[in-house]
Amino acid sequence: MLLPHQLSLLLLFFQSHITVRCTHPPQTCLECLQSWIASSMESKGWDKVTCSECDEKLDYENMKTFAAPDMFARFDALSTRAVLSTLPDFRWCRAPDCTSGQIHTGSPSKNPIFRCTSCKFAYCVNHEREWHKGETCEQYDARMALSKRSAKLIEEEQASERTIKETTKKCPGEGCGASIEKNEGCDHMTCKACSWEFCWLCLAPFEPIRKKGNKEHKSDCKYYA
Repeated sequence: MLLPHQLSLLLLFFQSHITVRCTHPPQTCLECLQSWIASSMESKGWDKVTCSECDEKLDYENMKTFAAPDMFARFDALSTRAVLSTLPDFRWCRAPDCTSGQIHTGSPSKNPIFRCTSCKFAYCVNHEREWHKGETCEQYDARMALSKRSAKLIEEEQASERTIKETTKKCPGEGCGASIEKNEGCDHMTCKACSWEFCWLCLAPFEPIRKKGNKEHKSDCKYYA
């Protein structure tokens, strides 16, 4: 008695073509054809699987006949999903673990809540996210706009603080501490508030540097020598 797999092999070799459009006799065993189908689904896509010996596309019945059970199940699910997605009012549930979908009637303005009959998850069809409970779409938009403006203001304030830190230092003169901004020019600074002279980079006082040379800069300063 022949096993089911052997019967499938005989079925493949005794039929005249792999698809009704193929013009060549089949030269591929079922096992190799199934491997070809699995590889094609990964590399080309579920809807672009062709005959292993020519460019004729395998249709639903061909896949049902020749694909391995797991590959056909995947093909069947994806083809069904593709058909459903063409329906104007059909929507898929947005819950992470849900694969269900359903017809959602009514315009987004009048019926913005999609509630899945399978998992009960609700999302907004206008914003494509979980339903903003307690808010209309207009209220949600207004809150998001305000949040974006606030975030932008915070970002601008942080950028301003970074600029101040990068371009402003406190005068190291004793008892002074005035804020000094350096836009350009050399690193020999003179405080306008107390006339203290210092190096902008290491804050070393400039009087000793003038008298004894660059060794009076701090050792990590680029002017130290």
